[in-house]
Amino acid sequence: MPIASPAARIDLAAGRPAVLERARGTRVECLDGTLWITQDGDNRDIVLPAGSAFVVDRDTRVLVSAVDTARFALRLASAGGVAVRLPS
Repeated sequence: MPIASPAARIDLAAGRPAVLERARGTRVECLDGTLWITQDGDNRDIVLPAGSAFVVDRDTRVLVSAVDTARFALRLASAGGVAVRLPS
């Protein structure tokens, strides 16, 4: 699902990752719960508790996983939008 709005909120169940494409510069804000973020080709594991944020710094695929049920917001860096795939 493409997201072109400057801000979007997404609910995520534990163990059901969202996949972000074309997300460089997008700010991921954890609103509730805890998120685990990984970027292809990046050895870091980014863990975001509620109230914290991370700005995507690569042009690769990004997985946003909920450690427990979580809600997060995306703040887009550009008008081009971000592609988001959610589990079915």
